[in-house]
Amino acid sequence: MNAAFLVIDKPVGITSHDVVAAVRAVLGVEKVGHTGTLDPFATGVLPLALGGATRLIQFLDESLKVYDATIALGSCTDTGDPTGKTTREAPLPTASREEVEVVLQSFLGPRMQKPPAYSAVKKAGKPLYEYARKGEIVEVDARPITIHDLQLIEYDGKSLRVRLSCTRGTYARVLADEIATALGSAGHLSALQRPRSGPFMLEDSLSLDQLSKFAAPDSGKGFHEVLIARNRGPERISWHPREEVRDLVKTWLKRPLDVLSHLPLRDVTRGQADVLKRGGPIPPPPAGVPFGGKYAIVFGDELLAVAESTPKGPKTVRLG
Repeated sequence: MNAAFLVIDKPVGITSHDVVAAVRAVLGVEKVGHTGTLDPFATGVLPLALGGATRLIQFLDESLKVYDATIALGSCTDTGDPTGKTTREAPLPTASREEVEVVLQSFLGPRMQKPPAYSAVKKAGKPLYEYARKGEIVEVDARPITIHDLQLIEYDGKSLRVRLSCTRGTYARVLADEIATALGSAGHLSALQRPRSGPFMLEDSLSLDQLSKFAAPDSGKGFHEVLIARNRGPERISWHPREEVRDLVKTWLKRPLDVLSHLPLRDVTRGQADVLKRGGPIPPPPAGVPFGGKYAIVFGDELLAVAESTPKGPKTVRLG
C-alpha cells in the first residue's frame, strides 16, 4: 500500500494500540502509526499513518485540537476520567448558565497547565502513569497551552458539556476539574470525543464497524469479535482477502500532500523529479521560506520530498 493517512473514529472501550493492531492486521500493512493517543474511554478522530506515511508524522500540523467534553460535577478522580477512583467531593455548583459562560470565558487564551499524573509525559525516562500506578507522587513542571474557544453546549447543574478548541498538549482531564473548581465544585470527564485533530476531521473518518463489515460482511458480528485480537477466540472469523479490503478502504485514504498543505510548495518539472528520485540535487525553496523552514517538493499531485532551507543550501529531510 502506498503512503497514506487514514482517520479512524475510535469507539469507546478500546485503546489506540488496539486500533493500530486491527488496521495493521486487516489491511496487511506492516507499518502503521497513530499521530496522537486517545484514552480508552474517549472517542473520535484517531489519525493513522500507513506505510511510508509514518515518516511524515513529524511534519503534520496538529496544533489545533477540538474536543466535545462532558464534565461530571461534584467529584474528581485520580485519573480525571470515569475509570479512576474518587479523590475529592464538593457540592454541586449553584451558578446559572450565564455565570457558567462567564467562567468559561476566563479560561481563554494562553495559560500554564500541569500534565495529569496518569499521562504518558515522562519523568526520568518513565511515563508518569507508571509512578501513579505505584502510588508515587512526582512533580512535573507546568507547560504552556492556549485555549482558543470554550463553548457551553449543555448545563444542568450536575454536568457540564463544552466544545473545546485548544493547542496540542492540552489535557481536557485537567481542564475539567479546573473549570469545576472555578464554579465552586469538583469535576472529572465523564465523556470525551475528539471531532478534529489538525487537518483530520470526524466527518472524514472510517468507523471500526464499517471496517469490520469490509473484512467480514456476512459474519453478523460487531467489530470487537471481528477485529480485536483478544476477542476473536480460537475459531476466528474469516476475513476477505486483504487486497479486497484495501480496495474498499481507498475512499477514506488521504494522500500525504493533502495533510501537509500547510507547507509551502516547490513545484518541479518531470526532469527535475526524475533527477531528485535518483538522489540528485534538491531544488531551492520557494521565495519567503526562512532558514529552518520546511517545504514540500511536488510534481503534479505527487509529494516527492520534504526539504529544509539552511544557510548551506537545502537539505532533504524525508522522502515522501
